[in-house]
Amino acid sequence: MNPYTDEERQKADAIFEETLGKISLGFDPEVLKILDDPESSENQREEIKKKISQEIATHLMQLANSAYLGKISTGKIASFAAVILRLGTLYVKIFIIGFGLLALAKDERSKTLLAKSFSAAVIGKLLAEHLNWSKEYVQEVEVCCLFAEIGKVLLFLYEKMQGEPLPAEFIERYHLLMALKIAERFELPEYINRAISCLFGDTSLTYSHQTLSTEGAVMMAYATVNYIFSSEQCLVVRTPMPGAADVFAMTPGKAICNYLSSLALSNMYLKIITEKP
Repeated sequence: MNPYTDEERQKADAIFEETLGKISLGFDPEVLKILDDPESSENQREEIKKKISQEIATHLMQLANSAYLGKISTGKIASFAAVILRLGTLYVKIFIIGFGLLALAKDERSKTLLAKSFSAAVIGKLLAEHLNWSKEYVQEVEVCCLFAEIGKVLLFLYEKMQGEPLPAEFIERYHLLMALKIAERFELPEYINRAISCLFGDTSLTYSHQTLSTEGAVMMAYATVNYIFSSEQCLVVRTPMPGAADVFAMTPGKAICNYLSSLALSNMYLKIITEKP
């Protein structure tokens, strides 16, 4: 990708400010300060549930209780403070911002983008787990995949506000700049910037010492999901699935299904082709 000019960056700034200034993200910005504060109390964290949209709160509760996390035997959790404890403050912050943005535009194109983003997130997570990475790095891959095309959401909304479509090449050129501005505005970790910049600004698969880098894992997960969606408009996975009697068994297919089900995405955007174990 050719470097961005000053004129392009200024245009991106104008679009970003105009669009973000006219939308409601589905959460009170105060919740981000609570999540960023390591000294915040359990009561403050519990109150977050009242300061985010019901849709975001419901999906976080479902995700925290999902067998996808491998916690099915520990029992269901009911309090939002417990959700934050289980998922982690940074993860919850990034999910609130990511889902809040991805859920804004309700047209079919945007719904597909939301499904593709979360599909890439779960595939990236599984890839990192199969590489035996620590939980910290697994979550890095997952959230970077989630944010890979998030800049397109703002461009779709800007397009709607203007009442006329933007050229496809304009969206492909500018969505990275928009994503970087989202990360900057909400003070997200630098690794998100690095990963999405590498994804759309580089053509090499990167390694770190003896294994894939975070950016390399994000690129592999995103490229896989993007390729499948470009043909099928959903995620198609060929995988063994546990039998009805295997309540606690977990296969990659079941993990993917649990994850997308917790986000109400599995019915339309997931196709499982069952293979014998």
